[in-house]
Amino acid sequence: MVAPLNSKGHRLPLQQRQMDLKADVSTAVVTELSPKTDYSLTVYAIYPSLIGDSATITVKTTPLPKVSNFRVIEEGLFSLRLGWTPPLGKLSGFKIFIPRSNRPGLTYEQLLPGDTSSHVIDSLEEDKKYTISIYAVYPQGLSEPVSLVGKTLKLVPVQQFLVQNATTDTVQARWASVRGATGYRLTWASPDGHIENINLGDTFNFYMIQGLHAGSEYTVTINPIFGDIEGPVINTKVKTLESSAVQTLKVSAVSTSTAVISWNSVPGATGYRLAWGPTPEFVGRDRPRQLALNSSTTEYQLKNVAHDTEYVLSLYVLFGSVVGPGISATFRTSPLGYVSNFKVTSYTSTSIDVEWSPIVGATEYKLSWNTDDGKPQSQYLDRRILFHHIKDLNPQSTYIVTIRAVYGNSEGPDISLSQLTAAVSDSEPVQAVRDVKVVDIGVNSFTLSWRKTAGASGYKISWIPFFGGEEKSHVVSAAATTFTIRNLKESTAYKMQVSSVVGSREGSAVLVTARTLDLPKVDGFAALNTTDSSTVLNWTRVAGVSGYLLSWRHISVLETKTEKLGPGFTFYKIGGLLYGRTYIFTIRPLYGEVEGPISTLYQRICKTLLKLFDNKSMILCLTYDNAINDLA
Repeated sequence: MVAPLNSKGHRLPLQQRQMDLKADVSTAVVTELSPKTDYSLTVYAIYPSLIGDSATITVKTTPLPKVSNFRVIEEGLFSLRLGWTPPLGKLSGFKIFIPRSNRPGLTYEQLLPGDTSSHVIDSLEEDKKYTISIYAVYPQGLSEPVSLVGKTLKLVPVQQFLVQNATTDTVQARWASVRGATGYRLTWASPDGHIENINLGDTFNFYMIQGLHAGSEYTVTINPIFGDIEGPVINTKVKTLESSAVQTLKVSAVSTSTAVISWNSVPGATGYRLAWGPTPEFVGRDRPRQLALNSSTTEYQLKNVAHDTEYVLSLYVLFGSVVGPGISATFRTSPLGYVSNFKVTSYTSTSIDVEWSPIVGATEYKLSWNTDDGKPQSQYLDRRILFHHIKDLNPQSTYIVTIRAVYGNSEGPDISLSQLTAAVSDSEPVQAVRDVKVVDIGVNSFTLSWRKTAGASGYKISWIPFFGGEEKSHVVSAAATTFTIRNLKESTAYKMQVSSVVGSREGSAVLVTARTLDLPKVDGFAALNTTDSSTVLNWTRVAGVSGYLLSWRHISVLETKTEKLGPGFTFYKIGGLLYGRTYIFTIRPLYGEVEGPISTLYQRICKTLLKLFDNKSMILCLTYDNAINDLA
């Protein structure tokens, strides 16, 4: 006997039913019960003529399985897409309670088939929260509900909208993705009212706008799209470049044969053209050269350039087949260095020991020695060797010992000293002077210092221009430890030797080298207010000058015009120049009859370039240096 129980545990007779079982049955399945309900189950023993004892138990059925993993899959402006995992068992369908957007607080029911696992609720309101419940529907009834709170999206504009990296004909637009947007509309308008737009998919957050006019201001707008609904529009303005040019051109790490050229990157450039060659004063030392570089290159090392040579280099920006404006600079390679601190450390009647300091860049050293009437002997020494023992010499003979640094296939300038070997009968040789130093360098003077030598009766100082000239000398007393050499030429290297003197004998000379200071140079030399036939040259005043020597000529003409100016001048206008041509302007400070170092300027006189942009002519007046093209 199967009977449901009420809330007080009493049977409900009207809903009671009976099941007849065979005598050999000991188990039975009771079906068609209501879920989550208390039942009284009674079993009676049936005999042929009577009913036996009974046994009763009370049980409660379980609830119907409910939906799991109920969630919002996608939010829209006016809709919510729901998803869930169906429970096990025989389902009739699903029932969803959907809030009415136009009547808050009320709901209506939506019945869905049993094989459904997602559903879209539409016709909702923008930016609003909704409580949604779902029931699994069984033949026996409904499961317990599962609820969630979903919120529709708000109609928002694009955030973080940037338009940047402008070139002469392109700009780049970037923005942050908008949640729920199905796409974007990007629009750009020129000042003359020409408008273009493009629809982009929801995965886009970057777009390069191309085909723009140089030097034009554009209004760029963007708005998100939500299906058939367009979101708010935001806009910004951007201006394309008038022209793209390198702003900074630097030369660094200059050596005897190399230099590193670096420059700033130009947006939109497809490459660069680098040209270099000797300035007119150094023509013949090297040939003009040029090469093309890709757009990612902003540094290049020039190799195998000539030593001690001034170069002019020009860098041009390439935009496809179009050559853009250029920028120029000059630099001078270092001269081949000479060996320093070359000296005799000891000598005998048949040998001389010499040593020297290392020099950067040298690959080896060439040491030579000979008497005035003898054949020179030479030996090449590894760059790591800084001393040498010269043997098998003749007693009481004066030897000239020369050393020079070797740079690959080139030899640097030589430096020499002389040494008299001892006589076989001589006593100990005169000691060499120690700690010889150049302690002060002027424009026309050097001051030498040294330590006293025991037993010396005096010291002999001699000097000669490094690259040849008249040798001069002076002897000072034994008490002297310094001497100033005067009346030297500015900007000139000298070899100086100091030796101890004992009676009529002279000790080994200690050699030092130094270079007198340069006369002050004119700074700030620049061309201002250049027109189609004239330019105004400007410079910074140099203290102590008696005047200035100003010269100019066309880069391809040797005839030079010169003007002497007084010390009060800081600018000078030059007229009668040829339109579109490049000129070389130089200026030197004057110190009486002595000319100071030169400052050089290359200037093009307003070259006009006519270009067509979409059948509209544009005239660009370029004043960039193009010296290499004229040289080549």
